[in-house]
Amino acid sequence: MNWQLIDSVQEVIPGSNAAGIAYTNYPDSLFKHHFPSFPVTPGVLLTEIGAQLSGLLIQTTAYDQRGYFVFPVLVFIRDAKFRDFVPPNQELEVTTKLVDLRPESGICKATIRNKGRRCASMELVFAFEPDGTARFAEKDEVDKFLRSELLRVKSPWQPAT
Repeated sequence: MNWQLIDSVQEVIPGSNAAGIAYTNYPDSLFKHHFPSFPVTPGVLLTEIGAQLSGLLIQTTAYDQRGYFVFPVLVFIRDAKFRDFVPPNQELEVTTKLVDLRPESGICKATIRNKGRRCASMELVFAFEPDGTARFAEKDEVDKFLRSELLRVKSPWQPAT
């Protein structure tokens, strides 16, 4: 399964908010057991969708403010609410707002909607190295990956070259 769950980004305003699209076109085998005769996208995937867009917002904000990317890792999920079932093959609208950004952490509130109806919301806490290093990867490799990811999702925000 491909774990790049955000398919496109429509808006990024560093320090404020981001909006994107994700599709629930996952393999049939995922829905076969979740749940038999009632296929529903698992809440953990909805959380990951929110976390990926929120992480992108933190990365762009850090770059905008500091001149380098950070590598945010989801460390805490607060106040997660799953309000509606999300069947397979849906286009989801994903939004996130930056609540707080510190030298080593960030907090975002993410919301996921299906056909305009809110199906999930959560507050997500991320941690990262203040100097932009990644504990288990080379900084240049992380930078290269993040730049390619921004291109893949057709983000309207791109870092200076």
